[in-house]
Amino acid sequence: MSQRLTFTTANVQNLVISNATDALYYEVVTPEWESHLTTVRRLDSRTQGYDTIGNIRNQSGKPVAVSMYGGEFMNEELWLRKIEGESRQSRWEFDDDEGNYFSWTVAGPNLELRGIDEGGAQTPKAIATFYPHKRYVMVGMISQHAFLEIEPSAVVSLDTILVSLLVLQQKRKKNSL
Repeated sequence: MSQRLTFTTANVQNLVISNATDALYYEVVTPEWESHLTTVRRLDSRTQGYDTIGNIRNQSGKPVAVSMYGGEFMNEELWLRKIEGESRQSRWEFDDDEGNYFSWTVAGPNLELRGIDEGGAQTPKAIATFYPHKRYVMVGMISQHAFLEIEPSAVVSLDTILVSLLVLQQKRKKNSL
């Protein structure tokens, strides 16, 4: 059964991402005094403390570098590689440093995540789908919060998947895809 992770706000730089039971709980924070750095933290349910899983360095509101698990910052375009496709259909590939490769593609207003096998081919079925928030009459209050529906097989790579999704959403908001 798939997990549904809800995004509490439309702002991808300051929000909480969690499932219904809060067993999966992430906090995304970009402090006003440090607006160039977005931090993604996961709540450890055993210790009730937060573990930093990723940092996104921003410049003029655009992501420029990513760091996972306290490692060195890597250029965002090298970490989340854009692959030009047919008829201007692009995709963004990344790996989770565990040998798993993934690819985000645009599917209407949604983003779909597919696995990539050793031959470089995408899996036929999406393993995660991001549904953006919906607003009343396109400008008013949010009528449906954004959410990510993810298959159980992809939950082991959830940290990297979420950071890649946040980077993509920041790029979409700045129209720099």
